[in-house]
Amino acid sequence: MSYVERINNHYPDSLSKVESLSILEKYKADLTTKEYNVIYSSLCSHALEHMYLNEKDILVGIAHLRHEISLEEIVEMVKAS
Repeated sequence: MSYVERINNHYPDSLSKVESLSILEKYKADLTTKEYNVIYSSLCSHALEHMYLNEKDILVGIAHLRHEISLEEIVEMVKAS
């Protein structure tokens, strides 16, 4: 199953940076070092503002990095929610 297909599942909100990091760790073995670092950086930047990436957010990031979903599609997804 591609990452973009997993996005449509329901995922609970993350309540902390530690929780977001544990989700990212689930995917670490499947990611290149560059992909991991990009998602990690985004996660940390959001956490500075007390916004924590949930599994869907991380999957969207992976799918985008792997060119499975475009920025325009992400914007449309956000508008629809």
